[in-house]
Amino acid sequence: MQNKIIRQNKKYPSSAWAVVWFVFFMAASCMADQDQSGIYNCVTRFENGAINWSTGKITAIGKASPEDNRKGSHKSVPGSARADANRQIIEILKQIKINAALTVGEYASKNDFILAGMEKTARDAIIMNQYYTSALAVEIMIETSMFGGFLQLVLPEDILQIPIINPIIQQENIKVRGYNFYTGLIIDARGLGVEPVLNPVVVSEQGHEIYSFVFISREFAVQNGVCKYLCSMDQALKDKRTGLHPLVLTGLRKQEKPNATIVISMSDYRLLEKATERHTFLKECRVIIVKDQ
Repeated sequence: MQNKIIRQNKKYPSSAWAVVWFVFFMAASCMADQDQSGIYNCVTRFENGAINWSTGKITAIGKASPEDNRKGSHKSVPGSARADANRQIIEILKQIKINAALTVGEYASKNDFILAGMEKTARDAIIMNQYYTSALAVEIMIETSMFGGFLQLVLPEDILQIPIINPIIQQENIKVRGYNFYTGLIIDARGLGVEPVLNPVVVSEQGHEIYSFVFISREFAVQNGVCKYLCSMDQALKDKRTGLHPLVLTGLRKQEKPNATIVISMSDYRLLEKATERHTFLKECRVIIVKDQ
């Protein structure tokens, strides 16, 4: 994908430019909530950027101004703005929660390899927009993805590669179950105040694990995330991730901190246990958690 760079060369009064940039930033914020298909995404906002938990995209804004009025001093400003954007995106990455008790920043604080990987994630981010003010100050918006290299770095080592299940067994199972064959799992966690994390856990009322690192294969978790967060049940039911016939279970509550695990009823747990195809769609992380907007 080519970098999309927009340069604004026309001279604006500083106050007028402030209005122009504010309008642009607000428009970009709205776009983060609603994509081109009209899907409302789950977004966590920060002062200088945002995390879109539905798409895995992370954006950050960097700013820089000329140090003085000397001739040529403005030439280094775009590079300084990009460096600031990189710093902002690293700070956002550090605030992502792996689970309710552990942030990426805490996990990476004693691991130089992970810190280096986060810096590379920032350097590889794409410039989405670049604007100049009348005073030759520069503001840059960059975007990167949490999928791929970043998740490979920060997902717990307990998430292992699970061998491929024999496809013949799957086909026989489809014939037996017919239309009841479930293609994915949707957890309706609306009203629970669920906070997105990279490695969520779902259990039954009696503590049986429904979804955790035990069930998933690292390959799929790294490529697409352990789960997808959406803020609309209508959108979740149409999402390709969980297929044409997803099993929908309802979250009853969260366990007490620091776990903040989603709890479902025993009747829902038994329903999932009857679906032998769960081993496939859980392994492939075909799971959506629907949370509040």
